[in-house]
Amino acid sequence: MFSSVSQQLSQLEMEVGVPLLEQVGRRVRLTEQAEILVSHTEAVLERLEQAEADIATSMTDLTGTLRIASFQTAALALVPPALSLLRDLHPGLRVHVTQMPPEAALPALQARDFDLVVAEEYPDNPNRS
Repeated sequence: MFSSVSQQLSQLEMEVGVPLLEQVGRRVRLTEQAEILVSHTEAVLERLEQAEADIATSMTDLTGTLRIASFQTAALALVPPALSLLRDLHPGLRVHVTQMPPEAALPALQARDFDLVVAEEYPDNPNRS
């Protein structure tokens, strides 16, 4: 175990570029530079912990931008409750809603200008887009 600690200490001294221990009789003590390094340890560990938490969150939370096109009636009736639900479930998700008729929105969906299109279709008048 002491060999492992000694190797890690030697590696740290190489990275920092200064000795971290000094001989005092039969004992050793931290150098002034080692004391400075120790004073930063808590902050460094907190930042590493926060980075790990941010990475874990990024793997489960939806983030980014969702682009929605909707015809006016649906935009007024369906979109507001959907936006409230999305805000509660995925606060990191930004949503952009555009009011657009289906005949313009569906080709824009195919062109990947939107991620979702809310459109209507009637049995005697199907959308051909």
